[in-house]
Amino acid sequence: MADADLIAATRKAITVHEDGLDVGPAALLKVLQETNSEFSGVGIQKFKKVLTKVKAAIKEEQELARIEALKPKTGSTENCPGRHGLKRFMTNHTSYCCDTCRCYLPEGAPMWGCRQCDWDVCEGRCHPCCMTLSDFRANFMGLESQVEMIHAEGTADMKTRLAQVETEAHKLEKQIDNATIQDLVKFSAVQITEDQARNEKKNLLKKSEGLLSKIETIFHDLRAGDAKTPIAE
Repeated sequence: MADADLIAATRKAITVHEDGLDVGPAALLKVLQETNSEFSGVGIQKFKKVLTKVKAAIKEEQELARIEALKPKTGSTENCPGRHGLKRFMTNHTSYCCDTCRCYLPEGAPMWGCRQCDWDVCEGRCHPCCMTLSDFRANFMGLESQVEMIHAEGTADMKTRLAQVETEAHKLEKQIDNATIQDLVKFSAVQITEDQARNEKKNLLKKSEGLLSKIETIFHDLRAGDAKTPIAE
């Protein structure tokens, strides 16, 4: 029997014993010998030394864990402070700030966050991911909805908001165009063929071109409206 086996068994016996770290050597050795005949030849003096070392190691681990628990928790680009995991979402206003690089994100930008910890990380710089066809479709629908909403509201900052969406639409179009068919197939949540991925990519590119054309038409109408507005004397 190796000392490592005795140490491992002693540690396990302490964790399950009702007295825990307060258990005496004689009582614990008796438990070990009754449950495993391999320890029948272990003398009390040797076991006392082993038990002392094991208890000291356990106490040190507990103290380190206590100190670690008292440290302020911080998040990272991969996880939130509470280690709940980050979920991808699209920003719905312009006040989102990346908690790692401190950049502000425009409306409709992809981020990764945890609402429980209020921790958000930008996708562009800090948390890049392999985009799937589902991601591209979701991003496109989000931008399309924003264009409809901005157009319908007709607020004073319409041009500024529309320009931000136009920028994100160009980025999305570039991402779709740069995505390889192999990656689209590999990272798809459902099994698809390369032909299906290729056709869907073409369809998304066509839709993104249509969205950009729609935005340009709205800008044209706004400029035409401004030109017709008489200048107050």
